[in-house]
Amino acid sequence: MTSSSMINRDSPLPLYAQVKRKLKAEIMSWPPKDDRFYTDQELQGIFGVSRATVRQALTELEEEGLVRRQQGFGTFVNRNKIEESFSTRRDFSTQWAQSGRSLRVEHLKVARKACPPPFAKMLGIAPHCEVLSLERLRVSGDMRIAWDLRFMPLSIAGDIPVKEFENVSLIDVLQPKVKIERADTQIEAALAGEEYSERLNIDPAAAILIREMVYFSVRDEPVFSGVSVYRADQVRYKFSAPLQMSGATVESDVRVNTSQPEKSDQLQ
Repeated sequence: MTSSSMINRDSPLPLYAQVKRKLKAEIMSWPPKDDRFYTDQELQGIFGVSRATVRQALTELEEEGLVRRQQGFGTFVNRNKIEESFSTRRDFSTQWAQSGRSLRVEHLKVARKACPPPFAKMLGIAPHCEVLSLERLRVSGDMRIAWDLRFMPLSIAGDIPVKEFENVSLIDVLQPKVKIERADTQIEAALAGEEYSERLNIDPAAAILIREMVYFSVRDEPVFSGVSVYRADQVRYKFSAPLQMSGATVESDVRVNTSQPEKSDQLQ
């Protein structure tokens, strides 16, 4: 870190926030050979600020899961990605916590709207049929990690109070109405492009993961469909499946699409 990284004392941004912002940029490009981060004393010297300012910046970075602090050993870059898995029984907050990350959900919009044809097809309903739409961001600290869009038939979600959807887990909201048993999921790799760079506050050339899904009830009826877009540098997906069941062989089909995502009204 060079002298050009010094903070601006004339800026209205608090000193700790300036330190945090510059350290976050350092962490994102931290050399892979060594996880050891700067000491508090080194950061005081680099930025010319008090130990309290440095500690406040590091505390927020630790809450976001970007660094880990070990008493008596120092501060280290946390390379653990948020690990989500295919499951109808584990919510986001539990999975994120295991990665050392905090989770905050920002609800952008819950409204009735015409269902885009691709997602209507997943739900087995007519194109543009009215559904309940949920749009939200999943955030760790001040970092946008994922953008979610969900569509639910009114027969299932139409009479659920809007406030209920403030719950982190959509599955928990819907379970009193219908028992969810399984999900079909497709994951593609892509570049953010202008659309998703704005939603996630990342560079248009940054890598993302796009996950489309439809969840089914025990009666094999679609319960909700949707899409999630993740920062690929912060999230990875994990799943396990038996290769043999009842004498039959089960094969997994993993498809990766690295093309630039096209703008489409299905994600608006």
